[in-house]
Amino acid sequence: MSREYVPGMDEDQPGSAGAGEMPEPQPPRPPLLRHVRELLTNPPAVRWLIRDIIEQDTLSLIYGPSGHGKSFVALSMAAAIATGSAWFDCKTSQGPVVYLAGEGYAGIGRRLRVWQLANPDAHLEDAPLFVSRRIVAMANGADALAEIDAAITEAGTGTPSVVFVDTLARAAVGLDENSAADMGLLMAACDEIRHKYDCCVVIVHHAGHDASRARGSTAIKGTLDTEIQIARDGPGGPIEMKCTKPKDSEGFAPFYFQLKSTDTCWVDEDMQPVFSAVLERTEKGGEDGQHEQLGKNQTLCLGVLREMYANRQKNLEQGGHGNGSAKVTLIDWREGTGLNKQRFYDAKTALVKLGLVQMQGVIAKVTGNGPVTVGNETLLGTGVTSGNGGSIGPRTPLPLRDGKPDTVGILETGGKSANPDNHPLAETITQTDEGAPAPLRLVSRNRGKEMK
Repeated sequence: MSREYVPGMDEDQPGSAGAGEMPEPQPPRPPLLRHVRELLTNPPAVRWLIRDIIEQDTLSLIYGPSGHGKSFVALSMAAAIATGSAWFDCKTSQGPVVYLAGEGYAGIGRRLRVWQLANPDAHLEDAPLFVSRRIVAMANGADALAEIDAAITEAGTGTPSVVFVDTLARAAVGLDENSAADMGLLMAACDEIRHKYDCCVVIVHHAGHDASRARGSTAIKGTLDTEIQIARDGPGGPIEMKCTKPKDSEGFAPFYFQLKSTDTCWVDEDMQPVFSAVLERTEKGGEDGQHEQLGKNQTLCLGVLREMYANRQKNLEQGGHGNGSAKVTLIDWREGTGLNKQRFYDAKTALVKLGLVQMQGVIAKVTGNGPVTVGNETLLGTGVTSGNGGSIGPRTPLPLRDGKPDTVGILETGGKSANPDNHPLAETITQTDEGAPAPLRLVSRNRGKEMK
């Protein structure tokens, strides 16, 4: 029995139904229009990725000036979502996370490492968090999306609940950020990712010359569901995170953070400790968020004194003298700073007047007044932060009674990771590099092995 001929049908064409075969049924297309009653009686559920901050299946953007902590915020969100941990008391919806990184590759591993140390019960090493070795240029359109899809399939991530793009500038190579048409193409590509995986897409972006808005065309903001601004009141001030475009609400109340310098428990090629920083929630300092600022030498002197005292106290405790009081002499303090006598005297005098340092004869002590930000760590007290150029560095060897050097920690010391003590967690984060252009591969944070 011959089947009925349908014009335009070719039995040899791929996908055509052969003899005796039925074409695959297609899902019915929903009607274009629906009655308002359906919207009122069957409201869509509000699904939060991070409670009260970012909804699922949305397009969001985090922006701020360079060095203000926007990538720290994004990475902490990624780690919390991948592990199902609360993000600063905000419940998260756990799921696979893909982080498309375009810069700061070495720093990403260190930042995730200190997050892991700060949240040991989250077991980040086993979480479905995947970080790219390079960014994908969204200007390539369908090819870029195909490359991302292939990488997700190859890594075995499962359907991602969120894809981070850090940063827009790297993803927009070949496009003009100030062109509405070009940015429309970029945002359409991000929307394609969102629709394909029914996931959230979070873009990390730079602020413009006017730090109150994101850089580039206003077409970017027009396509967003949520926009989040990251700002900082001076080099040592608190990091403020606030909502500048909420989705169908008034937005969340501002968050305030400080970056706490943290030892990764890794060492560099010279066997020196490697530091990074982790976000800690804090309150907005001062009545108007303004602080008296410390100069460079004052910040250095205070940081050196604090580190010398802490290290000497630790030595006393290790020697069985836990109740002993560590002492730092004026001479040791000055030699530890490396400053000449006049500059040290001026800085010491200023710190004493501010109530941050107390002299007891030839013994110097940190009083605990503040708050004062030394490098990236905040001390409690009266409202003083480090001014321009006030971060501590370079690392200064300081003499101790037992002949072992004190060390002033500096944020994100470069170098290769090592694990001389075979620490069980030291291999959980794989540091990546840019490398030569190659097929995109995602590195799992699961035991530091690349997923095949």
